[in-house]
Amino acid sequence: MNIKLDDEEQAIIEGVEAGEWKSKGQINKRVAELQTYLKQEKKKAVSVRLSENDLYELKRKSLENGIPYQNVIQILVHQYTSNKIHLEL
Repeated sequence: MNIKLDDEEQAIIEGVEAGEWKSKGQINKRVAELQTYLKQEKKKAVSVRLSENDLYELKRKSLENGIPYQNVIQILVHQYTSNKIHLEL
């Protein structure tokens, strides 16, 4: 997958890697706020057919990263619909 960053996103990544960004603290409080928001966001169940191999690899990679595979699918769909990633067919 090829993730294309715009100039602003790239500048943020470079700033973080250079140590220019510092935490304001209260990370646990902010994470709890965001989790509450996400739980309240309306969701719709969908059914998608995937090849067994793709599903196996998705679950394997998700496990390696400690993220449930359903969340990975949600993240990918959101990034695609918000034009943060593009498909190369």
